[in-house]
Amino acid sequence: MMLHPYNLPGNIIFNNPGAPTVLIHADHKRRDAASALLIGYYLSDLGYNTVIGSRLTSRMLYYYFRPEVVLTTHPDAIFQPGRLEVEAKHCKFVHMHPESSAMVRKSMIPHMRGGPEEIGNAYTKHISKVFTWGPLLKDWVVEEKFYSEEQVNVVGCVRYDFYRGCKRVERWQQTLGGMPSFSGISTYDKSNRFSNINDARNSPGIHYGIKGGFEDYLWAAAAYIRLFLEFLDVWCLELKRPIAFRPYTLENIRDYDFFRKRYGGQFSIDVNTPFPKWLLQRYASIFCYSSSIIESVISGVPYITFQEILGERLEYHQPRSEMPDVRGDIYKYTYQPESMDELVHLATQAREGRLPLRTSLEQSSSLRKMLWDYYGWPQEKPSAQIVAEEIHKIMQENGKNNIIPRIRFLREIASYCKQVGLTTRFGLWKTFNDYHFMPWHMQEKKYAYKEYQRLKEEEKINGL
Repeated sequence: MMLHPYNLPGNIIFNNPGAPTVLIHADHKRRDAASALLIGYYLSDLGYNTVIGSRLTSRMLYYYFRPEVVLTTHPDAIFQPGRLEVEAKHCKFVHMHPESSAMVRKSMIPHMRGGPEEIGNAYTKHISKVFTWGPLLKDWVVEEKFYSEEQVNVVGCVRYDFYRGCKRVERWQQTLGGMPSFSGISTYDKSNRFSNINDARNSPGIHYGIKGGFEDYLWAAAAYIRLFLEFLDVWCLELKRPIAFRPYTLENIRDYDFFRKRYGGQFSIDVNTPFPKWLLQRYASIFCYSSSIIESVISGVPYITFQEILGERLEYHQPRSEMPDVRGDIYKYTYQPESMDELVHLATQAREGRLPLRTSLEQSSSLRKMLWDYYGWPQEKPSAQIVAEEIHKIMQENGKNNIIPRIRFLREIASYCKQVGLTTRFGLWKTFNDYHFMPWHMQEKKYAYKEYQRLKEEEKINGL
C-alpha cells in the first residue's frame, strides 16, 4: 500500500488516485468500524480505495470522493429515495445489515426494506446487491419480493472474522466482564422520555409484550440496574474483585459516572477497545440480553445472564414467547442463575478457570444449525474477504463515477458543522465521539490491520 496523505486518517485505506473507490457506511463506531476497515484491507488487495463514513459524515464523503460502490448498513442510511434514485445511476449501492435483531423476521424486515411497509420498494429498487449473514434472512427478503434470489448473497458476519483462530489473553490477565442493557433509562442522545414513550406505543414485541406497554421496557431496565448494583456491591465492595464494563451502544456513557464513584478502582469502563479484543480479555461476562451470545460461543468466553433471577416478574413484563429478540431460545446456551448467590458462585468459578461454556458447538447440533442458518458461521474463508471479492465482481460491471457536484459537497460540510456544533452545545461530545467513526479515530484502523495480517497468515497456513 502506497504512502499517501489520504492514508493518515483513521477512516481511509488508500491505494492510488486512479483506483476506483468504495464508501462503506459504519452505522455505529463501536459495532461497525473495525469490520468496515477489515473489508477495506481486503479491497486494497484487489486494488481499490476505501473510505469509511458514519451517520454524520457519509453523505459528505460520498460527494467528495464520488465512489463507484457504496456498502451501506440500511437502504435509507445515506439518501432519501429521490436522491438515491439519482445517485444509483452513477454508483452501485450494496446493502449488508449490521445487526441481527435476534434474527426475528418482523424485526429484520423493516431493516431490509428501509422502513415501514408503506415505503414499499422506494429504496430496495435502487439497491444492486444484498449481503446477508445467513441463508434464512436471504430466504425472507426474497419471499418478501424486496430482491431477487440472484441479488442476494450469503457471506457470513464480518464481525465474527476476528474470532477465526483467536486466542484469549493469559488467564492471569483476564477479568470479569459486565455487559449492561439499560437503554430503556439511559439514552445516548438525552432524548425526551415523553417523546420516547409516545413513539414506542405501537411497538409490541420489540420492547414489551402484546398486552403491555413501554413502561414494561422501563421496568426491565430498572430491574437490571438494581441487579447489577446488588452484584457489584458483593463483587467489588465485599470481595474486592475487579469488573470491566462494556455499555450498550445506545446508552449515555456519562450515566456510568455513578458506578465509578460507588465502586472506585474495582470498576472500569471501556468503550474504545474493539469488542472482540475486549471480550478475549474476559474469563466470563455477565449480561442482561445481547445477540453477542454468538461471540461467546465462538470465542470460548462463558456468558451469564440475569434473566432467571427476575423469574416470573420478567416474564410478566417481557413474555418469552413474544420477545425472542431479548428472551429467546438462544439464551438457553448461556448460564442462567436463579439467585444472586448462584451468580456470584458462577463468576467465582470462572475467575478460577473452572467454568466452561454452558454449551459448546461440539455438544449441540441444534446450536451449529442455528449459527449457520441465522449467522452464516462458519465460512470457509473470512467474510470480509468474501464481501471484498463480491464487490470486485460488481466493480467489473460499473464505470467510473465522474460526476462532481461541488455545491452538494459544500452543503454537506455546512450540515456537518451544524451537527457538531449542536452536539457540543448540548454536552454530548463524549457519547458523540463513541457513536460516530471519525477520521481521528486511529485505534480501529490499527486493530483491523493487525487482524487482517493475522487472517492472511492463517490463510497461508491453511492453504486457502
